[in-house]
Amino acid sequence: MSNHNAARKHRVVALVNPRLQCLSTCATLIDAGVNLVGVVESNPRTAGLPLKSLRRLVKKNGLPTTISQVISRCVYTVRNRRSDAQIFDELFHRTAIEDTLAEWSGERIECENYGDAETRTRIRSLKPDILVVHSQSWVTKRVREIPTTGIVIGGHPGITPFYRGSHSPFWALLHNKPELVGWTVFHVNQGVDCGDVIRQGRLNIQPGDSYMSLNWRGMKQIASAQADVILKFDRGEAIPRQPHSEIPRDSEFGLPGVFSYFRYLRRQSAAR
Repeated sequence: MSNHNAARKHRVVALVNPRLQCLSTCATLIDAGVNLVGVVESNPRTAGLPLKSLRRLVKKNGLPTTISQVISRCVYTVRNRRSDAQIFDELFHRTAIEDTLAEWSGERIECENYGDAETRTRIRSLKPDILVVHSQSWVTKRVREIPTTGIVIGGHPGITPFYRGSHSPFWALLHNKPELVGWTVFHVNQGVDCGDVIRQGRLNIQPGDSYMSLNWRGMKQIASAQADVILKFDRGEAIPRQPHSEIPRDSEFGLPGVFSYFRYLRRQSAAR
């Protein structure tokens, strides 16, 4: 959508999960000068556990595949916990993020699901022009229709349309495609990471990186790019929209299973 006659600070609402890397996106928007008026936090966990996600995985993939994915995650965590924690702390400074949000004057809304009627009503009350999504929770059509401009900006730590879904750096490296380790900012639609591209970039794999730290580096780049395109939109520039000519078959990937993880360890040495 072109908005060349506009010269105002558009009202932005962020849809996130209550995780530090998601809240970091909010802090990046605020620090950049974006007019963030609300943050809506959907908590998909029950008693601190991702029970709903696990039930959804079992329903989608079956119990054996889900068990394999859980085992893979456990093995990965045992191998990489300490190194990943160090990189995570370097990328996401908890005190700075919390201080930025504490000084911010917007509204924070906690919910179970963005699509709940009460939550939608509260989002509408913020009168958003733009929604920014950094969340594992689904954003329904009724929510996407709320912003006045129709613009819903998402991000994915992978190069779409080739690597969509979960842990794109893992799958790109497993397939010997390090040039497709990167990030994408896009217009959110009804599909999985397949909306029209706003901006993309590649990531250089740094010594000590893991596929998880590459996800996090992508998230940082995404937040900065989202802030930049919104500020340009405030100044009257159109937000780019580059449709995909096609979505490759089998380009949506799930969580790595244990056998895929062991192949990853054998086949590549670019990242942990």
